[in-house]
Amino acid sequence: MSVLTLAVDSSNENLSVALLDHDKALVDLHLSLSQPHSQNLMAAIDWILKQVSVASSEIDKLVVCRGPGAFSGLRIGIASMQGLAQALNKPLYTFIGHDLVAAKFAYRIGDIAILTDARRQQVYWSLYRSDGCILTRLTPCRVDDPATLALEITESDVLLAGSGVKVYQTELAGLMPDSIRLETPHAKPDLAFIAGLPLIADENDRRVGLRLATKSFEPLYVRASDAEINRLKKMNGKLDG
Repeated sequence: MSVLTLAVDSSNENLSVALLDHDKALVDLHLSLSQPHSQNLMAAIDWILKQVSVASSEIDKLVVCRGPGAFSGLRIGIASMQGLAQALNKPLYTFIGHDLVAAKFAYRIGDIAILTDARRQQVYWSLYRSDGCILTRLTPCRVDDPATLALEITESDVLLAGSGVKVYQTELAGLMPDSIRLETPHAKPDLAFIAGLPLIADENDRRVGLRLATKSFEPLYVRASDAEINRLKKMNGKLDG
């Protein structure tokens, strides 16, 4: 019996949409376009459903990335999936983008750090530990420069993966010479791995998995938006004056 999952990741410049049946990706679409995701997301979902002749009412659950990533992209993806879940009366689950990359390496015993480029000479990063099967989050997602990241990670043979590894490869090689550094294609999240993630109900459970989106859940922005930073700068400037 089919169990259909519609998954969306709009956290970066590339829009990813997939339709899964259990652990198999029926259609997996990746778009890199100049237009904002708001102009492409719903059209991409419609296109995917048509490719396999599936009606939206046949979807069993929806899953969306909650961050970290671009503010506008996250808002568009989350709002669109919330609206679709409500219209279809289907459950909506969320995942953290770093978790999906880390899940690729759950077979490796030890520490795993996922780094994605946050620009401004910074990376978003999360630290995990795997026993070869279960993947546990050790830190909340943070944003730091590579030097601060190197001070925070104490294990010398940590596995580093994600888009930030390629962007800051020279700095990381000097700061963490004993680390194992993987670039693309290992850096990219794969929506097909969603099928293997457990459903996590306990807020204190640090295992990597999917969590039910409550009405009050917030995107994982990690740092303030450019607009918020500029607003604070203007306020501080007025106070200083």
